[in-house]
Amino acid sequence: MMSACKQYGVSILLSQAVEELLSDQARTKFRHLDTVTVKGSSVKQKIYTYDTRHKGVDFFLYERSAEYADLDAERYAPNLWHIDMDLRAMRQHVSDEFLDAFNRGRDLYLAGKWEQAAKHLRAANGIMAETIAEEGTMEEELNEIRARTNMMSAEDAEVEEAHLRSEMGDGPSQRLLAFIEEHGGRAPSTWRGFRPLTSK
Repeated sequence: MMSACKQYGVSILLSQAVEELLSDQARTKFRHLDTVTVKGSSVKQKIYTYDTRHKGVDFFLYERSAEYADLDAERYAPNLWHIDMDLRAMRQHVSDEFLDAFNRGRDLYLAGKWEQAAKHLRAANGIMAETIAEEGTMEEELNEIRARTNMMSAEDAEVEEAHLRSEMGDGPSQRLLAFIEEHGGRAPSTWRGFRPLTSK
């Protein structure tokens, strides 16, 4: 799973088997991205991510002593997923509007209704990009790139800036859209609601 993170543009990727081990509270925070089979197996499984962004987050954890942080870890309770200040800050870019658009798109994609799915996935990607842009953290990173331009060629700076801007959207939405486009925008007649996860 971890080797496929890059394909979906996420930092965390979990199998269905691992997701089922989580508490009910934790499971509400994980997003079902796709349904796949993995190399060496014909069993289809859902794959999940925990949406987070560390850029621009002023972590409350850094203000705790190591001893206090250890005590917090020992007193873990499932409601932590809803109340922890760091977890909440890292997920401030995940809106209900975004999740609704993505979930509709994913469900239509899995059902083989790819033209409709693509509309919702594009909307989800746009909502995510707009939310991240509004946070202002991306602008800080763009300014850092521009400040380093004198240390790199203009071409390299443009490439780095383009890459950064592509990260503003939603990697899983972009991945599903790319897969749909690779197949001409319509589900093949053999589509069964999942695909082999071949590339890493």
